[in-house]
Amino acid sequence: MGKATDRMISYAEQLLGQLGYDRDNYDFDSMTYEEVRDLIDELKDERGY
Repeated sequence: MGKATDRMISYAEQLLGQLGYDRDNYDFDSMTYEEVRDLIDELKDERGY
């Protein structure tokens, strides 16, 4: 599906911060829409959403 939206990346970064992960460990510039979507799903599961 292509590149992730800025909004998706921002949300992923917010979740990473809430969970104490370092955003620099994720190369959002090279991640696809699907990869960021899956990351968000995993982070939401871990967060308990």
